[in-house]
Amino acid sequence: MTMREPDDFDAGDPDAEAVARPRSLALRIADGIVMALFFAPLALAALPMGANRDWAWAPIVVMIGVMAVLVAFGLGARRGFDVAENERVPLLVLTACFAAFVAFALLQMSPIAPASGSAWLYAAAARILGFAHAAVPDLAIDAARNTLLKCIACGLIFLIARAICKDRNHARTLLVLLIASAALVVTYGLIMQVTTHSCYVGGYLKKQGTYDPRGQCTVSGSFVNSNSFACYVGMGIVAAIALLFGGDRRRDDAVRFDRGGMQAFESQLTLSRVVLLAAAFYLLGGLLLSASRAGFAASVAGAVALALLLLRGRWRERPDLVRYFLVGLAVLLVVGVVAGGALLNKAVRADESGTRLVIWLTSLEAVSLSPWFGWGLGGFADIYSILQPATIPQPNDLAHSTPLETVVELGVIAAIPAFAVVLLPWGISLRGALRRDRRRRVLPAAAFAIAAVAILHSTVDFSLQIPAIGFVVSAVLGMGWARAFSSTRRARDSGAL
Repeated sequence: MTMREPDDFDAGDPDAEAVARPRSLALRIADGIVMALFFAPLALAALPMGANRDWAWAPIVVMIGVMAVLVAFGLGARRGFDVAENERVPLLVLTACFAAFVAFALLQMSPIAPASGSAWLYAAAARILGFAHAAVPDLAIDAARNTLLKCIACGLIFLIARAICKDRNHARTLLVLLIASAALVVTYGLIMQVTTHSCYVGGYLKKQGTYDPRGQCTVSGSFVNSNSFACYVGMGIVAAIALLFGGDRRRDDAVRFDRGGMQAFESQLTLSRVVLLAAAFYLLGGLLLSASRAGFAASVAGAVALALLLLRGRWRERPDLVRYFLVGLAVLLVVGVVAGGALLNKAVRADESGTRLVIWLTSLEAVSLSPWFGWGLGGFADIYSILQPATIPQPNDLAHSTPLETVVELGVIAAIPAFAVVLLPWGISLRGALRRDRRRRVLPAAAFAIAAVAILHSTVDFSLQIPAIGFVVSAVLGMGWARAFSSTRRARDSGAL
């Protein structure tokens, strides 16, 4: 049998010998092009305002669709979307949940849907205008279509990443590109801080009214919102930490704290590790400049989760690691206190007006009015404008809580498969990170921790609804899924479990 890469395929596969044969030069070039065209929009989507405009996300969705077709034909990944035996059931469950979500979203746009909370709005329109569109649960079909397209693109990104990132080097490439993208976003933020006091993103003025050259705005990089910027940068920090302690790509994926403790780690301070350490601190500086409370907290939670997963099973045999962990956590908190003046000031004020709490209460009222069929994907802005309390004159189109907004738009029942689409791959990544084989736990742990930053942050904001963040999280979860099942196969074949 010809030699093959150790992590590409399942051991004992009868087709392994045929698959492992060297591909022709033309196919290798095609593979490289497909992977480049897949990774490029993921890495660059954050630059055009987080891809949160139609002119930014629409071309990315088209490109992802084309890439999915090419990968299905075996380009970029040798076996396309081939499914291993041990992942058939969870992948079937995930596919069923996604199909149920899409089907319900389409049902909300259809007049065959039963009468829902929106019926009285169409009846009122008929009385006032003399006619009205057929009553459907969805209040904004055009917005629902756009939201559904983004969700489908996230699903395709997950599948492509799951296929491509079966190769460990490709998975590492995804993390490296995330770090590089976050560094570019921070660099742009610093430039705009010097030139326009962060009040502009390109030609877009973030402040209402005219631009005051002496005014100050929170740093948001290429994002309009500083909280989304903080979430994206936090994901980059966790990715840098994962690669920093993840071993050399030519060695096993392991946290290498052998005898000698920190001295052993210092002996492995290669140029790449120095660069990763510098990148982590650089991104941490950008995170603090954002003054985002939730972004900082979610990033710390992700980093701590990563550390705990990587050090699992080593606490008793290496008690000195406990000291290193506590020292690192203390350094992070001290840096936050010393350098995060704007962050602390914002935390003390803590939304004095209570605006976000009022928005959440209004969202719960919207759920109570249409609990089973919701108001349609993208329909939050319309129902909020109807229920908006007089105490908040400023219009609002987001619930500042992705789970809550999902329940408002889809209803209580349909929100369950929508949540499962995200939580199931997240749980699979955690499962891979908890394997006994320490050599294979780094990449699943990285996927879990990176996704944790955005998932936790989205509970009190809308980070997952920003295409640049949603696309990257989908890719990372696809990578975690692929590496988790790869870890399972390798451990099973070696008898480690």
